[in-house]
Amino acid sequence: MLHYILQILIFQVLFLALYDAFHKKDTFFNWNRLYLLITPILSLALPFIKIELFKNETSQVVVTQLERVITISSESLTVLGTTGTEESPTNWWLILYYIGLGVSLLLLILKLYKLKVLTSFSFISNINDKKVVTLPNSNQAFSFWNTIYLGDQLLEEEKKHILIHEIVHVQQKHSLDQIWFETFKILFWWNPMMYIYQSRITILHEYIADEAVTTTINKRNYIEQLLNSAFQTQEITFANQFFNQSLIKKRIVMLQKSKSKSIAKFKYLLLIPAIAGILTYTSCRQETNQSTNTNIENQENTKTSDIIPKYSSREPECSNKNSVYDMNLDNYLKVRSGKNAEVIVDVVSTETSKKVRTVYLLRNMTFYIRNIPEGKYQLHITYGDDYAEKTVNGECQVYFKNQKATEVSNEILDFNVLVTDKGRNVPSYNIKVDLVDSESSNEDDIVAKKGEKDHTHNSPIGDRSAEPECPNQKAKYDNKLDNYLRLTSGKNAEIIVEIVMLESSQSVRTIHIKRDQVYFVRNIPEGKYKLNLAYGDTYSEKMINGECKAYFKDEKATEINENVLDFTTITSDKGLSVPSYNMKLELEDSQTNS
Repeated sequence: MLHYILQILIFQVLFLALYDAFHKKDTFFNWNRLYLLITPILSLALPFIKIELFKNETSQVVVTQLERVITISSESLTVLGTTGTEESPTNWWLILYYIGLGVSLLLLILKLYKLKVLTSFSFISNINDKKVVTLPNSNQAFSFWNTIYLGDQLLEEEKKHILIHEIVHVQQKHSLDQIWFETFKILFWWNPMMYIYQSRITILHEYIADEAVTTTINKRNYIEQLLNSAFQTQEITFANQFFNQSLIKKRIVMLQKSKSKSIAKFKYLLLIPAIAGILTYTSCRQETNQSTNTNIENQENTKTSDIIPKYSSREPECSNKNSVYDMNLDNYLKVRSGKNAEVIVDVVSTETSKKVRTVYLLRNMTFYIRNIPEGKYQLHITYGDDYAEKTVNGECQVYFKNQKATEVSNEILDFNVLVTDKGRNVPSYNIKVDLVDSESSNEDDIVAKKGEKDHTHNSPIGDRSAEPECPNQKAKYDNKLDNYLRLTSGKNAEIIVEIVMLESSQSVRTIHIKRDQVYFVRNIPEGKYKLNLAYGDTYSEKMINGECKAYFKDEKATEINENVLDFTTITSDKGLSVPSYNMKLELEDSQTNS
């Protein structure tokens, strides 16, 4: 969310900078009005638009990608998320937002109430189907919606010019523009760009109305009137005010400008490269954000026969007509079938007893059921062969002609999102479903073996081949903890990773990983850590102050990773939460020492 807010601000600053630099002084008032109305919406929408053509890799020197994994102790499930705590603390940022929204809405209501009070104590007439409210003992002049407000102390000649001016505001629906930005100011009260946008549209309205007036009366006389009038204004920001002292000078300058040449309209085409650049950025960022999860999922399943992409035929169209998705949730249920049977899995809500998704898996297959709505679910599992579909009471059902076993899982899969002081916890699950290889002829012996923990790795649990003996003489292990730090190296350099405890600044483990390798650093003692990274070639060791240190003779880059890895174990009502991490470390093609 924070990144989305920053994107909005940056995009709006860019659009306003283009406006001020190239369009503000032109006399294409209606074009500028359209620009100011559309670009705020563009800035809100562009972060969500991803174009495949623009998905190129970012040009950083060092790219690190981190995924937090928490394993909750259970006989059958592995739960992945950002963190797990017992209670969800109060979200003070959300409370602050709603307070600001309420105050902004109240201010708008007060402004509308002021207009109502003015109308109730004033004389009302009609001119050309426009309501005119005469304000007693006043020389103010402004308009809102279909109503023009004129002070009774204005001279008749002034009233004539002002009426022409304010009728333009009413006819061109300038109040709609003001309400448009007032709504933005309520929803995005924290965004200073919205206030700047409204100030730009306000002066633009005056330019449009002034231009219309000077087509019917002498321009010099009109300018003199602006200079000689008593400058008073009412504190109603969305009303189109004739006597607004802060705008008078700008209006006079614009009235004296010559018409902009038509060729200057081509400057609006500058929006095209600006939007293209923004889309390139948002598309590349989306690619980078997704690459960690995609790579990890693919690498974890290199030994399975198939990995089915999102929304594939593994979710049969017939039985998924009423499927429910929440595209705002990047969660998943990873289901892995065994070798002894094909599997049909129904994800059923425990509250409504309705299916939200049905999945069909062949033998030895892995599938990710994604975007599952918040709630608690059970799995209804059918094992067999010869998949088929039929319609029962108007509803499509999938089944096996050769059915071997059925079961309802005992585990409740809780996909409710938790917001904690450490971040947003979006639960995901791994589960393996299979039948026991039955050698008995007794069909009662065929039982489901489910929930087998997923320990598919590129290196065995006891493997410490990537932990050099010399720099690991003082290495620390906690064999009671089944945690891990999964490190994936890239193709451009070998890596030395030093795991340093924040509290003591001492190294607890040193890892050397060659190109394109995956290594699991296991049994890490509880505590908080940072990573010191070195990228290069030709691994070597040397003694410094009596300690053995690993280094590269051909060093390409170094960094201290900004992520803090918290390996503190948490005990909750759901079990023992043992944090683990996945990280991908890569050196881009353009290398410099850092």
